[in-house]
Amino acid sequence: MSGAGTVLSVVVGALFVVTGGVKVIGLRQSLAVRDHFGMASGVWRAIGLLESAGGVGVLLGAEVDLLGLLASSGLALLMLGAVASRLRVRDPARMLLVDLAVLALVVATAAAHLAE
Repeated sequence: MSGAGTVLSVVVGALFVVTGGVKVIGLRQSLAVRDHFGMASGVWRAIGLLESAGGVGVLLGAEVDLLGLLASSGLALLMLGAVASRLRVRDPARMLLVDLAVLALVVATAAAHLAE
């Protein structure tokens, strides 16, 4: 994988390991977001597990392109769900833009794996 692809993998992987972990352990701020979206505890925890697993997959995918591609594709689907959740609760545009920026990073990571 190229240097830029490796950097993207590390950034995206670390981001999702942390954000998923926060959901799994139930930090207060994370629970407030969960309640804002009106999600059940089990669903929120499952999303956190998927995010963390996807993050690990992207990190390992820096060495194994197929794993990185599959993990980043799964994270892209999760981010589409995040965007849909923001739209459903009518969050401010700046919040939606953050999720769209993360989605763009994830798609760029997937593209880097496809290029290999």
